[in-house]
Amino acid sequence: MRGCLTLLVLGGVIVLVGSWLFLPPVAATVVSRELSAAGFEGTATTTVVTSDPPLELLGGHADKIVITARDASFHELSATSLDLTLTDVRLIDRTAATVSGSLAGIRIVPRSGHVLPISSATLAGSGTAIQARLSLSLANVNAIVAAAVTSAAGVAPSRLTLASPDRVTIVVKGITVSGRIAVDGQGGLVFRPAAKGLPVVGTIDLIRPGPGVPLLVRTAELTPLGAVLTATIDLAALSG
Repeated sequence: MRGCLTLLVLGGVIVLVGSWLFLPPVAATVVSRELSAAGFEGTATTTVVTSDPPLELLGGHADKIVITARDASFHELSATSLDLTLTDVRLIDRTAATVSGSLAGIRIVPRSGHVLPISSATLAGSGTAIQARLSLSLANVNAIVAAAVTSAAGVAPSRLTLASPDRVTIVVKGITVSGRIAVDGQGGLVFRPAAKGLPVVGTIDLIRPGPGVPLLVRTAELTPLGAVLTATIDLAALSG
């Protein structure tokens, strides 16, 4: 009897030690494979899965998942660096209680529309409602406005000036056009020229949510050096 108890205790110890040592890396491998299958790619990618106790991983629950990568891409979105943390993760349901992190060197390339460059973004929220604070450099804003105005007016603006909180002045075909940056009711970022009868006519879309563009813009503020946007992330739009 004593020998049986010893074997049972030893077996329990082996199971516990094995769970501490092997379950987290095995779970990390599974998560990495699922990310790849969903369309995520990156170099120097690391995935760390933790749970206390690790045996919870057998039930499909992780306390935390941390993902870091360089030159990352997911469908129409790419970033030179990515650092994400998910907590209280249900692995089977693919849900997380919270999501936080940052991305830098972002480019969104929708299948139809203009390339959207964004210097950096910080993320926070739940797995179903992620909020983002987006920082755009003057070069980012210039590229976005130039592409949109070129599409609308047939020629690129030769100069762009920004002023807080929402004023934009561009020169198109030698004509100065002033206007405002605004957020419309559909979460789009638009440029509204102040006058009519100029080379730029009507409201011009700068960022339009939709397939490949997962940004529902909430607020926008300009500075002489760029812009800061807040937005809700629509993950479904990345593969829509």
